[in-house]
Amino acid sequence: MTKKITISKQDIEDAARQGAMAPRDVESLWQQLLQQKGGAREVEANSGFDFAQLAWYGGGVLVMIAMAWFMERAGSVFGTGSVFMLSLAYAVGFAALGHKLRFKDGQKTPGGLLFTLAVLMAPLAVVSGLEAIGIAARLSGSQVALFAEIATLGIALVAVNRVKVSILSAPVFGSLWLLSMTIADLVARPYLGPIFGFASNAYLLISMGIGVAILALAFATDSRFGREPGADYSWWGYFFGVAAFWIPLSMLDSGSELGKLAYFGINLIMMVSSVLLARKVFLLAGAIGSIYYIGHVLWTYFSDSLAFPLALIGVGIAVIYLGVQYRRQQASIEAYVLGLIPEGVRKHLPRA
Repeated sequence: MTKKITISKQDIEDAARQGAMAPRDVESLWQQLLQQKGGAREVEANSGFDFAQLAWYGGGVLVMIAMAWFMERAGSVFGTGSVFMLSLAYAVGFAALGHKLRFKDGQKTPGGLLFTLAVLMAPLAVVSGLEAIGIAARLSGSQVALFAEIATLGIALVAVNRVKVSILSAPVFGSLWLLSMTIADLVARPYLGPIFGFASNAYLLISMGIGVAILALAFATDSRFGREPGADYSWWGYFFGVAAFWIPLSMLDSGSELGKLAYFGINLIMMVSSVLLARKVFLLAGAIGSIYYIGHVLWTYFSDSLAFPLALIGVGIAVIYLGVQYRRQQASIEAYVLGLIPEGVRKHLPRA
C-alpha cells in the first residue's frame, strides 16, 4: 500500500534550495502535482490560507469590533465598574470555550483564537479596574498604559506556554512593542518632554530601535522553536518587528535626497532579508518602500513634464514584469542569493 503525504509548494522550494533538485524545475513540478487527479486534493490542502481560516480570523475580528462597541456603551450607561466585571466574565467565557475547542475537540486554531480574545480582555480589565477604584485619575496616561501592557504581556506569556498555539504569540510581541514605547516615553519625558506621538522624530527613532530588538527576538524564537504547522511562534515577532521598524522609518523626515536614497537602500536590504529568513513580510515592506522611492524620484524630475505619466506607466509595467519574472524564477533567485552566504552563516538561518 502506497503511503500518501501532504506537501506544499514551500516544501518543494526548500528542497531546491538544499540542492535536491534544480530550482528551475520547481514551478513545473508544482503544476504537475496540482494536475494529478489522485494527489491534487492533498497538495492543495496545505497550499495556503483556506476558507476555514478566513472564517476563524474574520470572526475573531468581528468579535473584537463588537466587544469594543459594547464595552463603550456599557461604560457610558453602567460605569467603569461594569466594564471591569464584563471584561473578566468575557475573558473566562472565551478561555472556557477555547479550552473545549483546543483540548477536547482538537480544533487548535479556533481554540487559540478564543484564548487570544481572552488575553485581549486584560488591558480593558486593567484600565477599567483602575478607573473604577479611582487610581487612574492620579496616574498619567502612560502610567495607566504601563499597567495594562505589563498585565497583558504576563497573561499572554502564561497562555502561550500553557496552550501552545502560535496565534498567542501575537499579544506577546504586540505588548512588547507597546510596553517598550511606553517605558521609553516615561524615561525620556523629563529630558525630551512628551515623545509619545508620531510627530516626534525621537519617537520614530526609538520605535525603530525597538523594532530591531523585536526582530532579533523573533529570530531567536525562530531558531529555537522552528516553524511547525500551528507552532510558528516567530511569525508575529517578525510582523511586529517589521512594523515597529519600517513604519517609523517611512515616516522619518530625512530632509535630503541622500537620506531618501539610504531609505531606498534599507528597503532593498529588507527584500534580500525576506529570502534569507524566508519571511514575506520583509519582501512586502521592502517592495512598498522601494516603489515609493522610485515614485519620489519620478515626481522630482518629471512632475512638470508631459513625460511624467509616460515614465510612471513605464515603471509600472516594469514592476509588473519583474513580479512575473520573480514568480517564474523564484526558486533560482533565492538559491542564488543563499549561495552568496557563507556556509557557516547559512546553516544557522531559520528555514520554513
